[in-house]
Amino acid sequence: MTVNNASHENCGMQLIDVNRYSDYYKLLRVTCRVMNVFKYKSFKGILRSPTVQGITDAEILWVKEMQKSMTDWETRFKRLGPSVEKGIIVVGQRISKWLKDNWNQENFMLIPNKHPVTRLYISCLHKVDHAGIETTLCKLQRKFWVPGARKLIRTIKNKCVTCRKLNKKVEDQCMGQVRAERMKPAPPFYHTAVDLFGPLTIRDSVKKRTHGKAFGIIFNCLVTRAVYLDLAMGYSTDDFLTTFQRFIAIRGAPKFMYSDRGTQLISASKKIESIGEKEGVTWIFNMPSDAPWYNGVSEALIKSVKRSICVSIGDSILTFGELQTALFCIANLMNERPIGLKPGFSLELGSYLCPNDLLLGRSSCHCPIGLYEIDGDHKRRLRFIQDIINSFWKKWQRDYFPSMLIRQKWHTAKRNVKVGDVVLVQDSNIVRGTWKLAQVIRADPGRDGIVREVDLRYKIIKDGKGYYGEADKIMCRSVHRLVMLLPIEEQV
Repeated sequence: MTVNNASHENCGMQLIDVNRYSDYYKLLRVTCRVMNVFKYKSFKGILRSPTVQGITDAEILWVKEMQKSMTDWETRFKRLGPSVEKGIIVVGQRISKWLKDNWNQENFMLIPNKHPVTRLYISCLHKVDHAGIETTLCKLQRKFWVPGARKLIRTIKNKCVTCRKLNKKVEDQCMGQVRAERMKPAPPFYHTAVDLFGPLTIRDSVKKRTHGKAFGIIFNCLVTRAVYLDLAMGYSTDDFLTTFQRFIAIRGAPKFMYSDRGTQLISASKKIESIGEKEGVTWIFNMPSDAPWYNGVSEALIKSVKRSICVSIGDSILTFGELQTALFCIANLMNERPIGLKPGFSLELGSYLCPNDLLLGRSSCHCPIGLYEIDGDHKRRLRFIQDIINSFWKKWQRDYFPSMLIRQKWHTAKRNVKVGDVVLVQDSNIVRGTWKLAQVIRADPGRDGIVREVDLRYKIIKDGKGYYGEADKIMCRSVHRLVMLLPIEEQV
């Protein structure tokens, strides 16, 4: 085998496919062995172990190979002071004295940012500690200068599976469409959402020093935004059903109930089937678990209720009856709150719109001041009541309906989660470092073509020792609880 030194560089580069390597130094070691074949003019040279000088020569050889694509370097990078030293394009002549005194080098080797070897070297630097963009850039500039290096480093970091697992950035998606039930006029509490909050500390009415716990329950109308607050003695199904019966007795049975998948709520929906056949109650649950924003209409009102409790009660501990009375008063104040567009300084808008306008016929529970007809004309009384209802719905369409057009958050549509994606599941009830590793098996888009809830399959690890060959488990989760590790497009 006879090959001269002038040709072995070109031949060696043609024998190596860079795209088949995932490690920069492995590429250099293989290149060094190929160079040994040409150096010793025998295939036995491939068996010689790479030396430090051989690795350095292989790196210089790849730098020259990369720089072959930079034909316009003299004009394109003239601000960097480029020059050729020992057949290599270098930059940094202006500060060469300072570089030599401080870093024991005189210049930077210029390499293109689109060459696969450049990406391989930056990936190698990043995998050492998975640090930030600036840290990796500093390591890169110890001997190389890459135009547009930050953009390339950011791309590599964003595709790094280890960084995704360490950062645990959950998925984001555009806010969904408003329920059709909320945009159609309906009687108060015809469409009712329910949620529990607490626990709230209470004291015994006889043994004053004995403290216990109770839970608040909020029923809110999806259309009129009216609120009914009550107190339950416990968190069980029977305690909820007792409170639910009080709600029906005061506000009437709703046609549709909406809630999350709480265990006591699921059990209660089964127990009221006999009531449902008589009253016509239909219970609708949010599909994904651990996604409170699916019942956001209730969560937002609970925030206001808790604030009102802190203002009115403070650190005081009340009995069950006293706390229930306080919740009734808070519910009345919330029903006096303005909804939708505020009149402001415009007299043409009239008085503000509130849920009490429909529940009581006036904004406040206090007796209105004025002169009223007291004769027994039932037709006039009927027209008066009908005028109040018509006035409410006219204001509702003018002031409240347009406010539902605005997305309060999650404004930008992102990539849809796809079947086959590998994700981490953010469970709120376990330690962060032990999140489940799962794969998407169902990702059906909603009415607007956006995926917001998916089915996942995962394995159960017992005592951290393995899977034991058990069958896969299936669960439904919102995409906002997922950390994307490996999209289907990046899987080989």
